[in-house]
This record gives sequence, C-alpha cells and structure tokens, in this order.
Amino acid sequence: MRFLTLLFIFISFANADENTLSSIASDFTQIIKNSENDTIKYSGNFQAMSEGANNFAFWNYKTPLIKKIYFVNNDVIILEPDLQQAVITNIDEMPDISHILSEAVKANKQTNKEIKTNFNDTNYTISFQNGTPVKISYTDTMENKIEILLHNTLLNVNIDKLSFRADIPMDYDIIRY
Repeated sequence: MRFLTLLFIFISFANADENTLSSIASDFTQIIKNSENDTIKYSGNFQAMSEGANNFAFWNYKTPLIKKIYFVNNDVIILEPDLQQAVITNIDEMPDISHILSEAVKANKQTNKEIKTNFNDTNYTISFQNGTPVKISYTDTMENKIEILLHNTLLNVNIDKLSFRADIPMDYDIIRY
C-alpha cells in the first residue's frame, strides 16, 4: 500500500513536546507517476493523532474512487464502498519516524526549508510553508514517483477519537489478511 509509509510520517508522534505534532488534519492531493509517465491523481482528506502510545488515522479518499482507511496502532481497516468490501489487516512493521517529523517541524517552525530523510531505503522530501508541511515526495519500491500535496492543514487540533472507528456495513464482504 503506497500510502502507508506516508501515513506513518503523520501518526507516529511519540515524545510530545510543544513543537511536536500531536495531531494533523488536512486535505490532500496524491499524484502518482509510473515509469511510463502515466499519472493518476487521488484526492481527499485525512486526520491523524497520537494519544500516549496509541496512534490513530483516518484517510478519506474521495476521487477518483471512494475509499476509507482507518488505522488504530497496527490495525488497518479499508472500506471500499464500490466493491462492498472491508479489508482488515495488521501491519507488522510500524516505521518509527516520529523523531524525523518532530525534528522537521521544530527546524521549520516559521520557515520554508525542505527536510530530506531516508527510511527503509526510501528517500523522502518534506516541504514546509510557514512551519506547516505542504508537500511530501518520494519514489516507492516500484519506481513510482509520488507527490502528496497538503491543503488546509491544521496542526495540533482536537480530533474526536470516534472519527477513527470504522463502521462496517452488514452487507460488506470481509477480507482478513
């Protein structure tokens, strides 16, 4: 899943202090370009937060298809209304990159500096505007160039934990990995 590593950039917020993210909410545009220069664009919104050792996130894809992805710690539920299915899985290896984003936020409190970092052999560039992340770009393991543009981003906002509860409709097929 291409969005997983990006998601962990935002939901791994351990060791909170005044300059560390405890939550983020944003609209996004995700542009994926493959090696043949074919491009697909996704858009939607997401929110993520940390509460102690617990991490929560909800990605709401609106175009070109509707998909809702819920993360609670290592558990993932993907709801796909067009297919009337829910995929339930567990992520064994949770990247611990909270320090990277926290340091990036500290270093960019009111600047537009880019931060470059590497995790699991993937190079990430996080761009900021006035201390807020506005773009994340990287090349995935399949050589797809991915750019995620963040719009209307809010940092350290109150988010209701009920937002991270997936209600699976009774008529959905459930697939477990």
